[in-house]
Amino acid sequence: MKIITLTTALLLSFYAGSQGIKGKVTDEHNQPLFGATVYIAELQQGTTTDYDGNYELSHVKEGTWKVTFRMLGYQTQTESFSFIRNGTISHTAILKEDLNNLDEVVVSASRRSEYLSEIPASVTVVNEVKLQELSNSTTNISDILEFTVPGLAVSTGTFSNWGQTLRGRSLLVMVDGIPQSTPLRNGQLGIKSISPNDISRVEVIKGATSIFGNGGNGGFINYITKKPNATKKIEGTTNVWGTSNLAKTNDALGFGVYQSLNGNLDRFNYYISGSYEKTGNKYDADGVVILPTYGLDNTHIYSTLAKLEYQIADNQKITLAGNLYKSAQDTPFIPVPAEFEVFNEEGDYSLTAGYGVEGSVEGQEPTGTTLINGQLKYNLNQIFSGTTDFTTDLYYQNTENIFFYSDKFENGGQSVINAEKYGLRPNFNTSINTNSSVDVSLTYGVDLLKDRTNQGLLDGRLWVPNTEMLSWAPYLQSTLKFDNKWVVKAGLRYDDMNIDIADYNTLPYSPLGDGNYNPSVAVEGGKIGFDNLAFNVGLRFVEHQEFIPYVSYSQGFSIADLGSVLRSATADNINDIQLEPAVTKNYEFGFLSKFNNFKLEAVGYYSTSNLGTGVVFDENTNAFVPSKQPQNIYGGEVAIDYISNSNALQIGTSYSYVEGVTHSAANKNTLTYLGGDVIAAPKWTAYVTWKPTEKINTSLRMTNLGDRKRFDPYLNANDDYTYRHTQFPVTGYTLLNFSIAYQLQSNMSVALGVNNLLNAYYLPARSQWAAPLRSFTGAGEGTNAKLSIHYNF
Repeated sequence: MKIITLTTALLLSFYAGSQGIKGKVTDEHNQPLFGATVYIAELQQGTTTDYDGNYELSHVKEGTWKVTFRMLGYQTQTESFSFIRNGTISHTAILKEDLNNLDEVVVSASRRSEYLSEIPASVTVVNEVKLQELSNSTTNISDILEFTVPGLAVSTGTFSNWGQTLRGRSLLVMVDGIPQSTPLRNGQLGIKSISPNDISRVEVIKGATSIFGNGGNGGFINYITKKPNATKKIEGTTNVWGTSNLAKTNDALGFGVYQSLNGNLDRFNYYISGSYEKTGNKYDADGVVILPTYGLDNTHIYSTLAKLEYQIADNQKITLAGNLYKSAQDTPFIPVPAEFEVFNEEGDYSLTAGYGVEGSVEGQEPTGTTLINGQLKYNLNQIFSGTTDFTTDLYYQNTENIFFYSDKFENGGQSVINAEKYGLRPNFNTSINTNSSVDVSLTYGVDLLKDRTNQGLLDGRLWVPNTEMLSWAPYLQSTLKFDNKWVVKAGLRYDDMNIDIADYNTLPYSPLGDGNYNPSVAVEGGKIGFDNLAFNVGLRFVEHQEFIPYVSYSQGFSIADLGSVLRSATADNINDIQLEPAVTKNYEFGFLSKFNNFKLEAVGYYSTSNLGTGVVFDENTNAFVPSKQPQNIYGGEVAIDYISNSNALQIGTSYSYVEGVTHSAANKNTLTYLGGDVIAAPKWTAYVTWKPTEKINTSLRMTNLGDRKRFDPYLNANDDYTYRHTQFPVTGYTLLNFSIAYQLQSNMSVALGVNNLLNAYYLPARSQWAAPLRSFTGAGEGTNAKLSIHYNF
């Protein structure tokens, strides 16, 4: 009895003498932050906030200790508190959104939120601040990514991203995880899928990856749209702008308007936006009308986004979202093809860009793209004893890509790609508490997809047959963190694709535009199937922020533009057409170093694939077909950024180099360089952003494209020297862009952006390596400007 009494007394005295801290963690809008960490490092003692942002940390040892408040996406806050016997401290921590932090938050790399510095892969995040700064100069997202993403080829200067590869391989484009690319018939128009005004950040995962499956042998771009985050019943943003070419202003004026509404109605939140833009004529540095093929001149661009969010319970939420992006070019010009001549065996040549002259093609419809996305998403958090979060979404995607008029079809015509997708993606994130120095988290689920695609002419003729794919892909990704020093990530994904191809007739087509049309072939369709098990593993050392190295291996899997194979068929049965998927293996080593306000990132990589990324001309079939030859691609990237303590000065630079060779399956020792549609010339970017006052923000940016001259000419049938398709020399150029923004008042600003500041005459890389086709070689735009005004309420 005495022992029980003594024990009780000791326990009572312990609790009576306990001390601690309690309170709430919110953001700057007074919204509670669920899952924020409250931690005392010296005592290795901590807790997390609940759904209302509340926390309580008891039994803290007497003394003065530093308490750290940390949340993904917010600036870490550390404060000292003196804990006295029997005292409880009350403190509300208000965390600021971390838009300029050197350590970004990423969700796409493994389908869960994690810090960039802890991911053993090469990832680029373009946050909202950088998007806003670059949007002051342009609404062309391809130009924005060209500058901000090392490893991504330069923009084509058109609405097509053909040749804008990622590390020399094809990429998958997504909006909130919904695939926009059309891998069954790759039209390569996916990068322009949404207005930059509606994007909160862009996450680019580089290198082969099996995280999201088909189409991403070079990685993927995920546009993450803005969320309903208002604190009032109605808030909004208005943006109005005007554009003009300054080299020549005749009918070059354009304009645009964007409006968003954002609101909080208790458990119901909404975000709705709409925009319209009309571009004018586009001129090169000499005042000549730019080639209108795939052009951005005289284009109407419509974009809408809506998100409706309802908080069912503290741990349950449902979101209905959708967006439309439509681009329609109705140009008053017709193209005049480029001219080139190769003078001698040494490869000296002249190249004159194509251009536009007033006129029209009878019956030609506006060219461009229409993208529609719909998504129903459900979140259920802290199930299975609080260890697991569950997310599932049901999505719909519809694509219509209308191409320019081409006389390469018999009797001419315009082709259009139609693609429709339905998907279901249940996903679980589980954290396992091992009560040791090892933290374990698992991400697992299954992707279900139905994709229906064809490509025909607007007059009804079918070029690529009706193709329907049903696929399912279970996956498991794991993350293990040891002693807060080592992070190991490993995962598996199994893709099972079943494709049904309808009977069809190939179209007479002259790929070189020389009047030599392929005969029509009646092809009997059927069912084919592909399956693949992809594996990825990576290791990162995270103890010291001054040097955070990683090494990784990953595999990618995709169908190499099935539509191009089908439309060029010479066999009369689908089973006699050689079809196989492309499997890519990627090896890379890199490191991230953070020294106070500096960030240095460098990576080297090597990838192999059993099939090619680009297309080659087959003289035997008189057709452009996907390359069947294995490819080896290697390269490196380095990026350095500096942000001053006051954020008044930001300086950065990046350099990207990629090279690739191919060989026949029979002889691995006979190597040839890959063409420009696959391998980009070296790219160097640099910027200086300066805020001389609180109201003024200026930015000067440089993009330099290096030379790539790997190819020798050959003698054609006419005994003339020429270059092969995509194997044309690329000569580099340098562009300067400038922007300045002025804060008129707390909720209103005005901005001016000037692109190609020095009015340099240049040919974009694609205009050069595609010169043998003559129809894609246009000059880049001369000096042009955008003046805009922003208003928030």
